[in-house]
Amino acid sequence: MTRQFWQGVLGAVVVLSAMAVAQADLVLYTVPGTTTELVLQGDVTFNPGRTVTFRHAGMRDEMLYFGLETVKVYKHHSIRQQFNRQLIKAGTEVDEMLEAGLWGLKHGLNREFVQAAEKMLKTDPKFAPALAVLKIKQEIDREIPETPEEEEAFQQIVTHGGLRVARSKHYIMLHDTSRTPAPGHRKSRADERLALLEDIYESFLLLFAANGVELDVPRERLRVVLFSEHQDFLEYSTAIDPSLRGTYGYWDPQRNVCFFYNQETDEANKPLQDKADELEKQADDAKRQRSPQTKDLVRSAKTMALLIRVRQEDGNLKTVSHEATHQLAGNTGLLPRFVSIPRWVHEGLATYFEAPEDATWSGIGAVNKNRLAWYQALAADPLHSNINFVISDQIFDLAVGNSAVIAYGQAWGLTHFLMEKHPEELIAYYRMLAQLPPDVSFSPDLLQELFIKAFSKDRDRLNEDWHDYMGTLRTDLEQMLEEAELKESR
Repeated sequence: MTRQFWQGVLGAVVVLSAMAVAQADLVLYTVPGTTTELVLQGDVTFNPGRTVTFRHAGMRDEMLYFGLETVKVYKHHSIRQQFNRQLIKAGTEVDEMLEAGLWGLKHGLNREFVQAAEKMLKTDPKFAPALAVLKIKQEIDREIPETPEEEEAFQQIVTHGGLRVARSKHYIMLHDTSRTPAPGHRKSRADERLALLEDIYESFLLLFAANGVELDVPRERLRVVLFSEHQDFLEYSTAIDPSLRGTYGYWDPQRNVCFFYNQETDEANKPLQDKADELEKQADDAKRQRSPQTKDLVRSAKTMALLIRVRQEDGNLKTVSHEATHQLAGNTGLLPRFVSIPRWVHEGLATYFEAPEDATWSGIGAVNKNRLAWYQALAADPLHSNINFVISDQIFDLAVGNSAVIAYGQAWGLTHFLMEKHPEELIAYYRMLAQLPPDVSFSPDLLQELFIKAFSKDRDRLNEDWHDYMGTLRTDLEQMLEEAELKESR
C-alpha cells in the first residue's frame, strides 16, 4: 500500500469521532507502509498479548484490533465526566451552573442539561433561565396524537409510490429504507434518522429557551422524507426543481418537508468502495498465500471498511442536522417561512447546528474544521472577510461555483461568534427580520441598517473581535490531543 492510496481516498488525517457520552479515548495509528496517520476517537481496551481493541461508539458492533506497538493511545475523560466535573466545580453558583449546563447541552447531553436546570432551581427557585428550560421541556414532552389524517395529508403532499410511514414524538417520515439495521448499526435507517431529528429538535428549543428566547413548539409532527436510493431522490427532486441535482438534501419551505437520501448509495462513493474492495481482496490473497504481510493487510482492510461506513454516515448526519435546523427555524417562529431572509442568516444558523463532516452529531456549535478552513481562506481579505460585507449578503451574491463554500465559511464563522458572544443582539436581529413584510426587497444598505439597530457596538470593533475570536477556535479533537500531549509531557 502506498501513502498516495490512503491520501487519495481519505486524506492525510481521518477522524473517527465517538458520540458525546462515549469514552473519548484517542488512538494514533500509522497505516503500515505509509506515513499516513489516522486519529481514531472512541473506546479503547487493552488486551492480553499486547493488543488493543477500538470500538466506534456510533457503531458499537464494529471493532478494530491493533498491535500495541503500532499505535499510540491517549486515555481521555468522556464528555459526561467532563460535564460532571464542571457542574461540581460550579457548586451553588447558579450562573456557573448554567454555564456548565450549556456546555453539556452543546455536547449532546440534553437530559443532563435539564437535570442541571432542576438543580439550579433548588438553589434559586426564581432563576429565569432554568424556569424557561423546564417550561419548554414540558411543552416538548406534550404528546402529539397520531391520526390517520396526519398520514393522509402527508401522502397527498408527497406523491411517490412505495414509501412507508414511520413516526417519532415530533416527526412523521415517509421512507423506503430497510426494516433491518445496516451493518454496524443497531437500529433501522428510519429509526436512526428519527432519533437524530429528535435530538436536534430538543437541543434547538432548549438552547434558545436558556438564552431567554421562547419559541413556539410545533403542535403537529414535522414532515420528513428519506429515500433509500440516491437515484430515486434525484429523480423526484429534479422533477420539482432541476437546480436540486447537486444537493444532498433540502427543506422545501412551501410544502414544509425535508428530503434526504442514504448517501452511501451515491454513485460518487463508488471509486472509494472499489478501493476498499481491492484492499479486501489483497488481504484475502495474503491469507491464502500465508504472506507475512497478512496481519497488516487484514487490519488495513477492516480499518478502511469502517472508515468508509463512518464517512458515509458523517455525510448523512451533516445533511440531516443542517436541513432540520432550517425546518425548525421556520416552524418555531425564530425565522419566518414566507419572508425573504438573507442567506448568511439562514445558512449561518444551519451550519452552527450541523454535524461536522468528521464527527457524529453530538450537540450544538461544534467547531467544524472544514468550515473553519473555508473561513480562513478569506480571513486575510479585509474587504470580503468583513462584517459589513457578510451581513449585507454580498458574500453570497458574489459566490459562484466552488466559491460558495467560502461564503458558507464566513456565514458559519460570524454566526458562531455572535451566538457565543452576542446571543441577545443576534436574536433581536432575527426578530427584526421576522417583522419585515413578505415582499421586502433587500439592499446592502437596508441589511446594514437593521444590523446596526440590533448591534449597538461599533462595527469596526465588532469586526475586530470577530476575527480575534475565530483565531481562538479549535476542534474538540484538537483540544483533546493538546490536553493529552500536555499531560503526557508532565
